[in-house]
Amino acid sequence: MKYSKLTKIILAAGMTAAMTACSSNTNQTSAKTELELVTSLDQAILALSSGKCDAVALDGTTARNYVDQSDGKFAMSEINFDLTLYGDYEGNVAAAKKGETSLMEAVNACIETTKENDYYTLWTAIAKVQSGTQDEAAEKIVGDMDVFPDVEIDDTYLYLLDTTDLVKPELDLSGADGVLKSVLEKGVLTIATSPDYPANEFIDENGTVYGNEMMLAKYVADCLGVKLQIETMDFNAVLTAVDTGKVDLAFSGFGWKKDRAEAFELSIGYVGDDEVTFHTLIVPADQKDNYKTLEDFVGKHIMAQASSLQQMYVEDQILALEK
Repeated sequence: MKYSKLTKIILAAGMTAAMTACSSNTNQTSAKTELELVTSLDQAILALSSGKCDAVALDGTTARNYVDQSDGKFAMSEINFDLTLYGDYEGNVAAAKKGETSLMEAVNACIETTKENDYYTLWTAIAKVQSGTQDEAAEKIVGDMDVFPDVEIDDTYLYLLDTTDLVKPELDLSGADGVLKSVLEKGVLTIATSPDYPANEFIDENGTVYGNEMMLAKYVADCLGVKLQIETMDFNAVLTAVDTGKVDLAFSGFGWKKDRAEAFELSIGYVGDDEVTFHTLIVPADQKDNYKTLEDFVGKHIMAQASSLQQMYVEDQILALEK
């Protein structure tokens, strides 16, 4: 029987848990909340599985994915962070180096077209099925499709998405400058991602990169008439890769943040389903009833990905309660 990468992490952690005392017991007497930041969500899931932390902060889709693949080990806390504190939620955004407006205008035109034709909703359903998320709506969408990404893998990432018959925006690339001009001259769009955020981006058991944001990146590359190259790295290195020119764009589950908007060119938002419009925490299933409000997480050991929106939410809405 084959297991997904996430399932293997959870199974491995189960053996560790037998030898590890659950930290939730030791944290009960502590009034100080511990927020531990990790470079990879795999680290956080392993820690939650082995009892080394009490909760992991995630967006809705990713939280559901981990819960579904935990074989009953994890549960959604059903307590969501208040996103209204940060303005209107517009979904994930792509990022380019500051000043690369020509490139971002082309990306935004592509995103607008995906919205008009519901492509991103379709890609999210495909990615959910591929990543093992138990979502009846997604399974129905994929089941009703006449095609499925199952073509031979090559260096153009055709396996992600065949956009031959999809509507594409009319792009005027005659005045392309900066990074966009370089992309067109090279014939390759290089993007960075941290593939530990299913269904947005993840790696399957064969080491292949999948995800709805990767499908969007493939669509953008096809609209530009170039090949796609995906560079994988830790989440906290993705924006650095953009800023230093190692890659052209970043697609890595980024939400809009003021500091990101000040430092980078951010695209318009894109949303694949309703679940990404909330952010929550997952906990051990047998501890779920202990969490009724965000106040119940005060004094606990919480993990979140470094530089993520969830880090900000925990700091603003849980750590702040200690004051």
